[in-house]
Amino acid sequence: MPEHAPTWYAVAQGALCLSAAWAILALYVRGTPVRQGEPAPAPARDPGLFWLGAAVALWGVVGGLLLLPLPDSAAPAVRTVLSSANSACLLISASHLDYGPAWLQRASDYPRWNQAALVGSLAVALGTIVLYAALGPTAHLARLPDFLLSAVTLLLYGFGLFRSFHRRGFMPLAVLAGLAVALQFAAQLPEIADLRAIGLAGEPRWVLNLVSKAMVLVAFLSLAMSWVHEVAERPAHSAIRLRFTGARSGARFVLDLGGRTLEVRETPHRDLLFLAVARVRDGDRADGGWVSLLDLVGRLDDSRIRRVREDLRPAGLDREIEANGQKSYRIAIEAQSIALDREALARTPELASIVKDIG
Repeated sequence: MPEHAPTWYAVAQGALCLSAAWAILALYVRGTPVRQGEPAPAPARDPGLFWLGAAVALWGVVGGLLLLPLPDSAAPAVRTVLSSANSACLLISASHLDYGPAWLQRASDYPRWNQAALVGSLAVALGTIVLYAALGPTAHLARLPDFLLSAVTLLLYGFGLFRSFHRRGFMPLAVLAGLAVALQFAAQLPEIADLRAIGLAGEPRWVLNLVSKAMVLVAFLSLAMSWVHEVAERPAHSAIRLRFTGARSGARFVLDLGGRTLEVRETPHRDLLFLAVARVRDGDRADGGWVSLLDLVGRLDDSRIRRVREDLRPAGLDREIEANGQKSYRIAIEAQSIALDREALARTPELASIVKDIG
């Protein structure tokens, strides 16, 4: 964002973004909603909310800096560093979205993912600053690396927003998120294009910036609330029942959840059964039921775990698949709440081999 933004815009951006960041971080500090008498989830707080709040707070800081008389030589560099840091925080947050891009979700499982995103964004910022020094801060080419990082981050987060609202049954909010992201993308075009050529010279540019940011902030806050709504709809842990019937409905297996059924795909059903058998075999010991990813899948590829969670999500059971951070997983449902129709399961040779060793 240029250093000569109007005062009204700087004040509005700072106030809006810092207020929204405060609200998002307050939800993070409060923690994941838990029913009375239910065990606390692990982790107790959603890290995606923290990084989203941090990203929005950086927008607010940029607004505040626009009010300061920074030297013309320093302002572009400061803006670039903060813009790249904002993109890194949004990328990290997007990797924690339940319905975000699958490859970005897998990135969050790597221990150094957060550091890699931050270092990568810093590298983009440094590259942009070098181009500023070589070409001048007004050259469109000098702004290209930061623009590309911001645009890619925005599109990835927009995809996650739209899909999250759509999957949670908030289609009007999905439409709002799509429109907000499109306007925010348009508001960034002046970074690499002539203002007059695209009709955004003067005050219209700042109006578009403020409107698009306000709409994006509404989408962010709605995302947090839709997440709380989804958590509230999940069944109480003590009420969960899971029975493997061995029955099929077309290409899918049918699970009995005690009063309702859930259909899951063949491979997720096989992996879920493997985890359930380990849980039944070990009982409810604190250290029981864990299965190494190598034993479950044969390689260190957690895409199959994601498919299991995806099939369980319509019933609100996706969070019942726990990870220990060491590439081992288990089903959190209590052993006595899991039932196996061994006779029916034995009709499928691959499934029979999984349940045969239960005592």
